[in-house]
Amino acid sequence: MIAAVSENGIIGVDGGMPWYIPSDFAHFKRITMGKPIIMGRKQFESVGKPLPGRVNIVISRRSGYQPEGVIVVNEFEDAIAQAKSIALADGVGEIMIIGGGEIYELGMKIAQRLYISHVDKNVTCESETELVRFPEILPGIWNVEEELDVEASLSDEAAYSIKVYTRIGPLAH
Repeated sequence: MIAAVSENGIIGVDGGMPWYIPSDFAHFKRITMGKPIIMGRKQFESVGKPLPGRVNIVISRRSGYQPEGVIVVNEFEDAIAQAKSIALADGVGEIMIIGGGEIYELGMKIAQRLYISHVDKNVTCESETELVRFPEILPGIWNVEEELDVEASLSDEAAYSIKVYTRIGPLAH
């Protein structure tokens, strides 16, 4: 899984990202390129189009929902099965879950590795219901494998650190 998360655990506000950090977008592209990516319908619609160079799998229960250039499935398990099959056929070592909140909750139960950009920003909003949170990364389940501090460039709204976590605890059921 890959995500950018604020200091207070927020990944989105009212269907969008609460910051603009082009250097992290480049990191996201580097990590996900060539790999099957899984996302929910709302995440796909916030992106607005299929991400090039990756097989895009969108989870949606909407009848007849079939945007061009993506594979649509109804269930998370079907998305994982499709992505694994594609990764195997393409000789790719991992699949990537890219959001949103509900999909991250499901993915956290089975993920083996997390690529998290910890954004040096606290996100607030008048309505708590507009905030989307990333699931808690528990120390007994996850171990930091790599860490890199990134200074904000002129076009970045905030500095951030990239941490790669690997699962050390059991899978959730």
